[in-house]
Amino acid sequence: MADPFSILVANLNALGFFGFLLPWIFMFAVVFGLLTKAKFFEDTKITGVLSLVMAFFVVGFGGPWLASFFVNLFGYAAVIIAGILVIVLFITMSGASVGKFFDNKGVAAMLAGIGIIVFFIAMGGFSVVVSDAVIGIIFIIIVMALAVYFIAGNGKS
Repeated sequence: MADPFSILVANLNALGFFGFLLPWIFMFAVVFGLLTKAKFFEDTKITGVLSLVMAFFVVGFGGPWLASFFVNLFGYAAVIIAGILVIVLFITMSGASVGKFFDNKGVAAMLAGIGIIVFFIAMGGFSVVVSDAVIGIIFIIIVMALAVYFIAGNGKS
């Protein structure tokens, strides 16, 4: 017997929750937030209507491709965020200050690079097929590189 969560996700997918509703809400919120922050219109009703129309156009244009993009992007981002949390846990357990660690420009560049790679792969760049095994190997390599960085130090005593 299938677990209830699998049935729930399958039913939501069949209803278009992931393919239409979530991308629509996301685009509406982003456009509304940007227009409100930029203060293009005095009246928020105009901003709301414009955001509503733009969200429908974007979802109509993107369709299943847009939904697939968001599912992949946020799925990979969740894996990366979990990895970052594990790294922060290791930093804290080693007695180092997390704030000082992330002030290092090399760490910031590495995190930005990882973000760009995740974004590019989620977009389907180079038609890269990423399996769970590849994601696991990449995560292990990143953890190993960070371990070497911790052990070898950054040249400061």
